[in-house]
Amino acid sequence: MLDSGADISVIPKKLAELLGVNIEGERTLAFGIGGKVECIERKITINISRGHENYTFSIPIKVILGDYNFPLLLGRQGFFEEFIITLDQGLQKITLKKVDKK
Repeated sequence: MLDSGADISVIPKKLAELLGVNIEGERTLAFGIGGKVECIERKITINISRGHENYTFSIPIKVILGDYNFPLLLGRQGFFEEFIITLDQGLQKITLKKVDKK
C-alpha cells in the first residue's frame, strides 16, 4: 500500500519475521497517526516487476514491534524517488514510471 504521508516504509513484526528480516538490535520509537510505537530500523531489498520491467532496489524500513496487524506501507524515502507516481482515483489505478537517473 502506498502511503505518501509516510516518510519511511513500515511493516509489522510478523511480516518482517516471515521475510527473514533481523529484528534484533537497538529499538527506537516511530510516531504516526496511531501515536508512538516501538520499532527497529532496517533496510530491505524490494523487487517490482510486471511484464518485461523488473526493478530491484533497497529501501529503509521501520519494523513495528508488538502485535499489530496492517499491510506493508510504502513510504516516500527510498521508493518515491525511484518512480514518477500517478494516482488515478477515478480508475482506481496507480502507475509507476521508473525515473531515469543519469
